[in-house]
Amino acid sequence: MGKVVAIHQPQYLPWLPFFDKADRADVFVFLDNVQFQRRGVQNRNAIKGAQGRINLTVPVAHADYHARIDEIAVAETAWRHKHIEGIRHCYTRAPFLSLFEEELRGLIEQPWRLLADLNIAVSIWFFRQMKIDCQILRASALDCSGQKGDLILNLCDAVGATTYLSGRGAEGYQDEVEFSARGIELRYQNYAVQPYTQLHSHLGFMADLSALDLVLNEGPLAADILRAGRRDLS
Repeated sequence: MGKVVAIHQPQYLPWLPFFDKADRADVFVFLDNVQFQRRGVQNRNAIKGAQGRINLTVPVAHADYHARIDEIAVAETAWRHKHIEGIRHCYTRAPFLSLFEEELRGLIEQPWRLLADLNIAVSIWFFRQMKIDCQILRASALDCSGQKGDLILNLCDAVGATTYLSGRGAEGYQDEVEFSARGIELRYQNYAVQPYTQLHSHLGFMADLSALDLVLNEGPLAADILRAGRRDLS
């Protein structure tokens, strides 16, 4: 498929479909120069506790409604301690909790000023855990403009994409003809999270958690389990 490019907003402790996109791509672009989504997964994700889902939210400083992701500052509150203790409590019996303690905990503890920097650093840690090998770029470092589909097209051009791997959520505003006119094949992700060993089995399997749940429960098997959910692109 030539050079496959995937583009996605930086998220905090992302879930598995996010990493499937990166794993399928030659180039993964963090879309950090678009509007921040309030009350979304850019600063929040979930882990599994004994009573159910627990949301871990990074508080952000007050910002203009139209602020870009790369402009959003992390609020200086006690959130780091809360997240670290929450993860330790929920995964105290997880066989690979040491992976969190050895490095990810230290990343979370750093005095990040900007949310995007925190999210990207955390995502790169996950890339290593799941053996994802792709070139990593930030949209804010590329000289591209435009909105929605036009911005995506311009970013694809800038990095020499021959195939753009998109999430389903963008079908409503992307035009396959426009991609084709620039020599880019538009393909859509098809992914289904596969069951794996989770703690708190009385709650049943939860598929929409942070990838941290997979990594701490399955350790070196995480990469294979991630890829088991892959379906043919459409």
